[in-house]
Amino acid sequence: MLKTLNQITLKLIPKIALQYKRTFSLVLAVSFLSACANTSTTSSTSTSSTISNTVPYSQPELTAESEEKPESLKPFLEQLALRHHIPLADLQIAFQDAKTIPSVKKLVLPAPTGFQKNWKVYRSRFIEPRRFAAGQQFWKKHRDFIQKTSDKTGIPGEIIVSIIGVETIYGRNMGSFSVRDTLLTLGFSYPETPNKKTRETLFKNQLEDLVILCWKENSKAIAFKKCLTQSGSYAGAIGLPQFMPGSILRFAVDGDLDGKIDLRNSPEDAIASVANFLKEHGWVNGEPVYFDLKDEVDAPVSAKLLADGAPVAKLQLGDLVTKNIIDKTDLPNDTPSLIVDLPSPDKDGGTEVKYVVGLRNFIAICEYNRSFFYAHSVAEFAEVLRGEMPINEPAAKKITKDAKKSSPKNKTKKKPATKAS
Repeated sequence: MLKTLNQITLKLIPKIALQYKRTFSLVLAVSFLSACANTSTTSSTSTSSTISNTVPYSQPELTAESEEKPESLKPFLEQLALRHHIPLADLQIAFQDAKTIPSVKKLVLPAPTGFQKNWKVYRSRFIEPRRFAAGQQFWKKHRDFIQKTSDKTGIPGEIIVSIIGVETIYGRNMGSFSVRDTLLTLGFSYPETPNKKTRETLFKNQLEDLVILCWKENSKAIAFKKCLTQSGSYAGAIGLPQFMPGSILRFAVDGDLDGKIDLRNSPEDAIASVANFLKEHGWVNGEPVYFDLKDEVDAPVSAKLLADGAPVAKLQLGDLVTKNIIDKTDLPNDTPSLIVDLPSPDKDGGTEVKYVVGLRNFIAICEYNRSFFYAHSVAEFAEVLRGEMPINEPAAKKITKDAKKSSPKNKTKKKPATKAS
């Protein structure tokens, strides 16, 4: 009998090991290939309270965790009932089967020490033939409404189409996590990280916003719970444009004028809401998103000295012209600007960096998702959609981490990013 058990065990061990290996490889691959939203694309640490909608670069821990309902949920629901005049019994029923999601906690873990960000890989995920074809189809199908929205808000149609494409490929990838349980997990059981307390507060606020949103939409028990448990991203973002609950309350728009806001099923609502979000976050009508650097060897050297990784327009455009970083433009010299750095590993084991000059509209896109990689992907995908840039990234002026100079390979001057229609 013992011999037989030993034989069975020996046969099972390789299978268990193989399954563990497959699981680890799959999770690691998903983490690596997904967007680094809401984290600085340089060595600087982002202190923004903006919530990431996309999967970060991270290496999940493979420890076993059980799904559970936090004990502190009860007083939280009691507070919500008092603040928003919602019957406590209704809240308790809606959260009766709520639970934490272990995989969500793994997805929000920070990048492992020594992880090197890669602009070229990130860009290739979003600016690629399948997304481009879907974008063309989406734009053609909704062209009249997109043009109407652009005329009304000043947001270029290609920027609106680009954001929805980067976020969900026009509704194909809207997430499969319960929004209620995702926000519950991150609000009450955030991983042990230096910003744990801040992030928990942030996600509790989003859970409160979700309750308000769903109660306003339909207070009947079944409909209320269905709204709470709708599917979304690993961070609780919802619909075609991946709005967090708080953003839906504050910036979403009833684009199709049917009396309700439905970012999941109404492209018009999604289009109008993206445009309204950017307008409310400082979009400047007619101003480019970014400028390329001058086609000079010293331009990226000077740009590197001014790059600090913060999505804040601390510089003035005229000073960058004076420093020979960009060509003279038609914009006022005091136009707020910043240096955007987009690093990638080079073939020698170092880092090469593409630099551009971001303007106020670059910052507006960063408010949607606080990542230089994200904002520049949106800007370049918009150019691709308009036929101003090929899908494959053109040769870029760059400088290695050790400030090594090299002659620019591409002498063709590229147009600045999309301007308002």
